[in-house]
Amino acid sequence: MPLEIKKDLDNVDWGRLAQVYAAAFHGFQTAELIETVFRRSYATRIAILDGEIVGGVYAFSDGVLDATIHGLCVHPDFQKLGVGRELMESLLSQFGPNVALLLTAEAAHQPIYRKFGFRPLKTAMALNFPPQDMEP
Repeated sequence: MPLEIKKDLDNVDWGRLAQVYAAAFHGFQTAELIETVFRRSYATRIAILDGEIVGGVYAFSDGVLDATIHGLCVHPDFQKLGVGRELMESLLSQFGPNVALLLTAEAAHQPIYRKFGFRPLKTAMALNFPPQDMEP
C-alpha cells in the first residue's frame, strides 16, 4: 500500500500519533496534547503507511507573511524510507513563495532541512527553550 499524506484531521487515531511522537522524540506525549497542537495549527500533515500512522508535521502561520514549522517526526521503524521528505514536501506546498518559513532543528537534523532549502539564521532569538540549546 502506498504512503498516504493526510491533510485533514478527520478520524485521526490521536493515541497512535502520540506514540509516534514519543518514539521519535524519546519522550512521553499524551494523545490530548498532540490533538490540541494539531487542531490549533494552520497546516498539518499525517503520514499513513499500510493503514498505520507513521509520522506527522504541523505549522503555525498567519497565512500571508510568516510560518513556523514544528514537530516533523517519523517513527524510528519507518525512518530512511522517504516519509519525512513526503511530509515536508506536502506541507511546504501549502505556502506561497513569499511566506517566510522558520523552524528549529538540532544541529544533527539540520542537513535534512537543508535539502529543502532551509539555512541557519544569524538573527534568530529564542525564549523558554532548553538551556542546552541556547547561547549564553
